[in-house]
Amino acid sequence: MKENTPINFWGIGAQKAGTTWLHYNLSKTPGFAIPPVKEFHYFDRDAKYPSPNKLSETKLKNRITKVTFLKKASRTIISSLFKGKMKDVAFNFKWYFSDYSDKWYISIFAPFKGIKGEITPSYSMLSKEDISRMYAMAPDAKLVLMLRNPVDRAWSHFRHTKKRIKGFTLDSVEDSEIIAFMQSEGQELRSNYVRTINNFTSVFPKEQLLIGFFDAIMDAPEQLLDEVIQFISSNNKPEEESKKLSNVDDSAIKKVVNKSIELDCPPAVLTLLKEKYHDMSLDLANQYGGYFNKWYFETYGKPCENKDDRLFPTILVS
Repeated sequence: MKENTPINFWGIGAQKAGTTWLHYNLSKTPGFAIPPVKEFHYFDRDAKYPSPNKLSETKLKNRITKVTFLKKASRTIISSLFKGKMKDVAFNFKWYFSDYSDKWYISIFAPFKGIKGEITPSYSMLSKEDISRMYAMAPDAKLVLMLRNPVDRAWSHFRHTKKRIKGFTLDSVEDSEIIAFMQSEGQELRSNYVRTINNFTSVFPKEQLLIGFFDAIMDAPEQLLDEVIQFISSNNKPEEESKKLSNVDDSAIKKVVNKSIELDCPPAVLTLLKEKYHDMSLDLANQYGGYFNKWYFETYGKPCENKDDRLFPTILVS
């Protein structure tokens, strides 16, 4: 393994496309060292991004006076103590009680032994400038982009925002409110797959970006996870040792995580989404085939020019 490489991989999105499933399974994979926090939100912490901005307050002195911050920090650390997870205790002390900087970010990974990385779906929204900061830290790092039919992803994204509202139904919301959400910057940036691919491959070499498909979590989860593991680990372990990494608990790979509430998309909203993502869906289907082809046919009821309908769980960007 390249011990001088602070980060071996980043999961860069997309939200509601299987990143929680990926994080869960990589954290159970021998040879991987995954921090206890999913979604660092380090590179998207600038207020220009419509994301949680968990680390937006850089200086500890400005955070430590806030009661909500102290409650969350103490609750997290005490929980780790009661569970006897001393490594998590040390991680959380550094996570909460530090000034945030690129040097701090790199140091977060220093105690971990193995293949190191983090998964923050909001990184799919990053500008080329912030992607360049990632590249400066770890130019050899692999990138994994999980994708889902953009129409389904957008609707799942909306449902996810209502997940904590007990008993929520569509009777309590107007179509206009849902449409406003679909037109929001946060939703549109997360569904603009072409922008994400182009921005990252303009900074990182194309061969360092792997696309994984949400559908494959149901169709071929073992193969999907194995291909992601092999891709990430290919530069970090000898081939014979790398093969051992795919020995993952079968119960973990089939576990459903972070599921949104079940609601049928209103016809007016569905029509809007189909119009919004037609051209992008067609372009991706024509370029790559596979699941992109399947999505286009299922959404629009007609084939694209690319007749390659082989459903590979992952593809390399070309």
